[in-house]
Amino acid sequence: MRVTWNQLPPAVRDVIDRRTGGVVSSAPVSGGAAEIALALTTRSGRVFVKGARGERAMIEGRVQPYLPVIAPRMLWQETIESWFILAFEHVDGRHVSLAPSSSDLGRVADAAHRISLVRCPDLPVLPVENRWARFATPESLALLRGDFLVHTDLTPENFLVASDQTWVVDWGWPSVGAPWLDTVTLVVRLIQSGHDPAEAEEWAQHIPAWRDAPRAGVRAYAEIRAAVAERNAAPIRDAWLAYRTWLSTVR
Repeated sequence: MRVTWNQLPPAVRDVIDRRTGGVVSSAPVSGGAAEIALALTTRSGRVFVKGARGERAMIEGRVQPYLPVIAPRMLWQETIESWFILAFEHVDGRHVSLAPSSSDLGRVADAAHRISLVRCPDLPVLPVENRWARFATPESLALLRGDFLVHTDLTPENFLVASDQTWVVDWGWPSVGAPWLDTVTLVVRLIQSGHDPAEAEEWAQHIPAWRDAPRAGVRAYAEIRAAVAERNAAPIRDAWLAYRTWLSTVR
């Protein structure tokens, strides 16, 4: 459940207030899984603050220095009591549309290409074969291995467009794996937004990492993510199932 500014422990508010130069007002930000997601107006400008409890929340702060320039800059991070807090430059942008007629499709493809180039730093980032081990055989999981940083949760809400700049946000669930995995996720997001599978894959041809992806690996990933979506009754479940079924009919 999201925590508002007034619900934060006084010690957490005090640190944020000090680090930002004084909080004037706060507004909740929707989306994502963080317990804290606030757009703060401070005496020195606007700041986005997110946070959660537990060690898993710390990995986003650790990978931030290695992300491409399309990720908003992290300003600072603090551990206060059981809370891990991150502050970012505020991006006042709109979410992208992945509909078939959208003018955003090119900018999303460019962002996906930039993400696919990021090698995973020497940090405790969870390998994809560990993240989804219960959903596939070792042989299938081996097809997904790689040494690239994978966002794993690219949605239209995690792209922001501001002044013709495209940003990718919410790196809270990174994995290490093959460079084409995020593009497969976006193919399914396009299907969810109204593209048929063939059209979605044609869009993906603009991304070099996709062109190098083994078809067996794409099928294995679709099987895994469809199984995960079914288990979690996720809203994207039908799109993953449709893509998995379509893949079984084509070479």
